[in-house]
Amino acid sequence: MFKYIHSHFCLYFLWSISLVSNTCSASNTGSVQLDKPDKVQNNQLRLQRVPGLMKMVSERILMIFAGLISMRTAAEWYPKSLKCDVSQANNGTEVSVNCTERDLTEVPLGIPTNTTNLTLTINHIPHIRNDSFHELHNITEIDLRCNCVPIKVGPKDRVCTQSVTIDNGTFWKLKNLRSLYLDGNQLSSIPKGLPPNIVLLSLEVNSIYSILKENLTELTNIQRLYLGQNCYFRNPCNKSYNIEKDAFVQLDKMTLLSLKSNNLSYIPHQLPSSLKELYLYNNNIQTITDEDFQNLTELEILDLSGNCPRCYNAPFPCTPCPNNAPLQIHPDSFKTLNNLKTLRLHSNSLTDIPSKWFQNLTRLILLDLSSNFLAKEITCTSFPSLLPYLEELDLSFNFELQVYPASLNLSRSFDRLKSLRVLRIRGYVFQELKLEDLKPLTELNNLEFIDLGTNFIKIANLSLLKKLKSFRIINLSDNKISMPSEGEYTASHSNRREKQYGSPMSQGAQYHNGEVKDIHYFLYDEYARSCKYKDKELWITSPFNNECSSFGKTLDISRNNIFFLHSRFLDLDELRCLNLSGNAMSQSLNGSEFVKLTNLQYLDFSDNRLDLMFSTAFQELSSLVVLDISRNSHYFVAEGLTHMLNFTKSLAKLRKLIMNDNQISTSTNTEMESFSLEHLEFKGNRLDMLWRDGDTRYVNYFKKLMALKTLDVSHNNLNFIPQGVFEGLPETLTELYITENRLKSFKWEGLKNLKNLKLLDLSMNHLTDLPTCLTNYTKSIQTLVLHKNDIAKLPRDFLKDAFSLKILDLSYNRIQFIQESSFPENVIDHLQTLYLNNNRFVCSCNATWFVRWINRTSVNIPRLATDVTCSSPSAQKGQSVIFLNVQACQHNYLSIILCIFLTSVILSILTLTISSHLFLWDVWYIYHFCLAKLKGYRRLSCNSTVYDAFVVYDTTDPAVHEWVTQELRIQLEEKGDPRMQLCLEERDWVPGCPLIENLSQSIQLSKRTVFILTGHYIKSGSFRTAFYMAHQRLMDERNDVIVLIFLERMPCHSKYLKLRKRLYKKSVLEWPRNPQAQRYFWFSLRSLMSTERQQYNKLFQETL
Repeated sequence: MFKYIHSHFCLYFLWSISLVSNTCSASNTGSVQLDKPDKVQNNQLRLQRVPGLMKMVSERILMIFAGLISMRTAAEWYPKSLKCDVSQANNGTEVSVNCTERDLTEVPLGIPTNTTNLTLTINHIPHIRNDSFHELHNITEIDLRCNCVPIKVGPKDRVCTQSVTIDNGTFWKLKNLRSLYLDGNQLSSIPKGLPPNIVLLSLEVNSIYSILKENLTELTNIQRLYLGQNCYFRNPCNKSYNIEKDAFVQLDKMTLLSLKSNNLSYIPHQLPSSLKELYLYNNNIQTITDEDFQNLTELEILDLSGNCPRCYNAPFPCTPCPNNAPLQIHPDSFKTLNNLKTLRLHSNSLTDIPSKWFQNLTRLILLDLSSNFLAKEITCTSFPSLLPYLEELDLSFNFELQVYPASLNLSRSFDRLKSLRVLRIRGYVFQELKLEDLKPLTELNNLEFIDLGTNFIKIANLSLLKKLKSFRIINLSDNKISMPSEGEYTASHSNRREKQYGSPMSQGAQYHNGEVKDIHYFLYDEYARSCKYKDKELWITSPFNNECSSFGKTLDISRNNIFFLHSRFLDLDELRCLNLSGNAMSQSLNGSEFVKLTNLQYLDFSDNRLDLMFSTAFQELSSLVVLDISRNSHYFVAEGLTHMLNFTKSLAKLRKLIMNDNQISTSTNTEMESFSLEHLEFKGNRLDMLWRDGDTRYVNYFKKLMALKTLDVSHNNLNFIPQGVFEGLPETLTELYITENRLKSFKWEGLKNLKNLKLLDLSMNHLTDLPTCLTNYTKSIQTLVLHKNDIAKLPRDFLKDAFSLKILDLSYNRIQFIQESSFPENVIDHLQTLYLNNNRFVCSCNATWFVRWINRTSVNIPRLATDVTCSSPSAQKGQSVIFLNVQACQHNYLSIILCIFLTSVILSILTLTISSHLFLWDVWYIYHFCLAKLKGYRRLSCNSTVYDAFVVYDTTDPAVHEWVTQELRIQLEEKGDPRMQLCLEERDWVPGCPLIENLSQSIQLSKRTVFILTGHYIKSGSFRTAFYMAHQRLMDERNDVIVLIFLERMPCHSKYLKLRKRLYKKSVLEWPRNPQAQRYFWFSLRSLMSTERQQYNKLFQETL
């Protein structure tokens, strides 16, 4: 099967990739259009019948595509786009798909075809179509509960007003379907077209008010039928619940029928004789006749509770029978029920128990008579003598109003219950527990569990419990026990007992125990808003600490008034577990209080006022393994008191110490000590005060816990942890919990001291940074929890070489990108579980590697398709990252590169064409300028020259004169590098010497002749003379030394100027009008004058 599925998925995968290659380039947006084969075309045609055609089709195409590109190895046979958890059991023969709470609006695509169990509960699927399950041929169970819960039962933030619709025949082709759950969908009738092979059908919490025979004709093989809670106060029907007379008669294979909470006023007629379980509780039945169960000879469980209920203090709307009458049960009603094992008559207002009821119930194992009016009946009843195999009896809350008897008075007939294992008598209400009260129970060798909680007992002689040799658990919680009942005390205080009236239960005291009956009989009230519990007709188990009772004989005297302990109070050497929580004891324990409890292994001392004044506290408990002293903050928050927390050194067998929520901010001793303690819970204290910056007294607080493996310092208000603390932690530590603190940073280097650490939990802090490389600090860690922090970025080598890591939780952070360098595949592919949900991923093409890895990895990533979503861009917001189209990103990159290349080529051609036409010579100049910049320049080496340049200008023009002396001279002689020497007429000419001689010598002794030109000066004779002599040097020495600088706009009609610009354009400069360009002007002039020889354009060298 798996090979078949894998091969088909591989073909789909290759086919999709080829289509992407052919079609992506045709799309500007990178979207993909698939030309599907015949099978997918059939799916497309089927989709066309759905309302909202285009949107539905596009979404499904996207899901199919994402599913196809996300196929993994041969062992992975379902798309990761499936918004459900898939698991296998029994070597792959059972495949479960759990889609609970995934905000689904339709049955998702991609469910494996070999699925056997499908759960779609707590979603919003309004319509189940004929083709919703068409390919699930192996399906055996479908759970569709709570897709439209009735208004008063369901959540108030999303009220469902329209019932789920199911097409006729939707389930008909599912020939292997055996269980169908349709609870909480506001269905008005039993769906039609159910397959005949179905054996379990649940339709609770709907709106089905009428059961007709024709509705059940298809259920020929039904065995378990649940029709309860279709008409009660949370799901009102405002009409009578009707059942056709012979509606169930043809269901001859049915073994369970539940009609609870349906406002029924009678027992349905002609029930099938095959029934083994019948639930009729919380209806309006007032009379049970001798014929109602006459043919139910196979019945094993019968529940008639809540009919004619006892409504006093009931935690739900309650209507008693007229005149508070009890449920009328005919003496012969149970006569034919020879196989009955469980009978529940809870809250039926019964006042007596006729023995005739039990004459034929010899196999009865469980009897519930709680919440009736049987206080007097218990003292004199005889029915126990008829139940030799009864194992569990519940007589709780049968107290008599306005009566507070002195003691519990049990009928002597209770000693006939030789098989009894569990006896519950909560809420009977009496003052003192005496040996005589329990005498009928002392001979019951199988009795293990006695529940006497919530009885307002004031005095109890606990030593009498020794008489109950077989007991394992005795519950005396929620009473008023304060002092022992022994000898003199009893006599001297007997006159203080209250009169036998004025029951505490009549003073409005609410039930405060674990067995409120609304929990028993209204499961949807307590649990079904979340609809997470599928099991039906479950009753609450023992409310006791299972860990405590697992050690052996257990005594629970929690929530009493014990404020002082004395050794005589607890003379029970066989006791293994003792619960003293919630007694407000403020005694300073000194090691003498529990001397007689030499075998005690578990002590719950929580919710008291423990005063640890002595380091010898609890030392007498030499066998103690677990100690819970949580929520004892009374004295720890007081100032100046002694707190000896090193009491643990005397407890040689202590393995687990729980001291949560004590607000411990100081300690007399600076170190705890123990050679045996392995587990320490220190939550809800004030380590921020003990580890204050600068105070090093307590940095080694846990160092001497030599065997410590688990340390929990969560919720300690820590905003930093001193480095010395890590050095002071035991090397044996394997688990460290630092959750719910205020840490903004964490000293990862401290982990170097914890060589054996395997689990580190830093969740629910404010961490923003992670270590650059985790393995630089720890190589042993296997589980790292960073849930609910403020991490936005993962370091480059975060998980490099972290091969020991198996579980990594990064959920609920602010991570936007995950780079390949942060998540090396040779590490993360060995992870067992990776939590990435509820981050802020940016689904751009930068996430290509991350998406590819997610789609091919076999690592378990919970809620991948639903909660590992994009936060941006807006078009992708809320969508799973696995839907990011990686192929489109690849084509997008190619398109961008090609577009940039072609655009560059076109722009280059256009630029060259226009520039050659308009700016040919400017371009030519720029080219040679850049060439000169690359080659550099050298100083002239001629020794015959004196000046770098001779400056020829109009000395009669004041503006020109000022420019030469204030600008040119300063720029070339006083600034820049190299500094130059200019020859100026007014400064350097020899006075009295002829003009021509001065002019000739200046030109000959200068490397360059610079002409400062204006329109007026060009026409003057002095310019012509100087220009001629400079040209003469060119003819004589073949050295062109002329440099032309125009202070005004150059004339465009000069042929000479045009020629010179072509030959040597660098020698023709123009003073820029823009001041910003002046720096470039001086740079060009200096570069020109620093060049040894002027180079003409090679194009004109032949001519020249």
